[in-house]
Amino acid sequence: MNGFAIINKPSGISSGDAVFKCRYAMSKSLGRKIKCGHMGTLDPMASGILIVAFGNTTRLFDFLLNKEKIYKAKFVFGEETDTLDATGQVIGRARIPEYRHIVDFLPNLVGEIDQVPPKYSAVNINGRRAYDLARKGQDFEIKSKKVTIKSIDIVDKELDGYLCKSVTLTVVCGGGTYIRSICRDLAEGAGSVGYMSELIRTHSAGFSLEDAASIEEFTASPDKFLQNTENLLSKIMQVIELSDNQYKRIRNGQMTEIDNKDGIFGAKYDGKLSFVIKIEDKSAKSICFLED
Repeated sequence: MNGFAIINKPSGISSGDAVFKCRYAMSKSLGRKIKCGHMGTLDPMASGILIVAFGNTTRLFDFLLNKEKIYKAKFVFGEETDTLDATGQVIGRARIPEYRHIVDFLPNLVGEIDQVPPKYSAVNINGRRAYDLARKGQDFEIKSKKVTIKSIDIVDKELDGYLCKSVTLTVVCGGGTYIRSICRDLAEGAGSVGYMSELIRTHSAGFSLEDAASIEEFTASPDKFLQNTENLLSKIMQVIELSDNQYKRIRNGQMTEIDNKDGIFGAKYDGKLSFVIKIEDKSAKSICFLED
């Protein structure tokens, strides 16, 4: 049984906890255990879209990893926490920045930029998770990485005269972007410190909150909210139909000729999604097997 669901994860639980609840409900509905996983984590304090996949659909994780996401985030200035969000301990204070400095610095955070992930994150440091080292008080450095931020727009603000106590932003970005790091860098660029107090993922891989079910809704009736794998794949790549011969060759691990442009595609046979294929110089091979 393959498929996926769009879940509106509430604040206060981890992505893993949400997956556990969804797996339990679906396994109970089917009368057997089923493989299940999320397609891009959300921090426990964050809410919003969590794509939960079942069965072979979990194999599409790598193809969704870098797809566009949209967040709504609130940043508070004048205090800094160790986690860079509202769950952490205050470790520093500074003068609240002027609003004009916030506005002036924002363009520096848009485009392909080098971003340093937070120390309280799942980044691998010599085989250890960064958050484990941080919780133990160990000193370590995290290397910056390239991330793509398409746009950042201010949608609300709290001012005290010309000083900016907080801003609410809409951030459109690629995978791997840390919104908490944007808050840290924006505050620093404006001559202050800050932390992220709220975060909502409003869009992911072409889906919006309007497409999402609450965990309570899904666990009460999982079949109602389960979608087929093609609905997910078609959001991120073109899906093509294979001939009998093309299907048989790919199914047997062979290259086959497909008169199409180069790229990554979903591949159907007899109306059923079967593979993700890579076409190069009209020669195609399977890079992900989706059939049962």
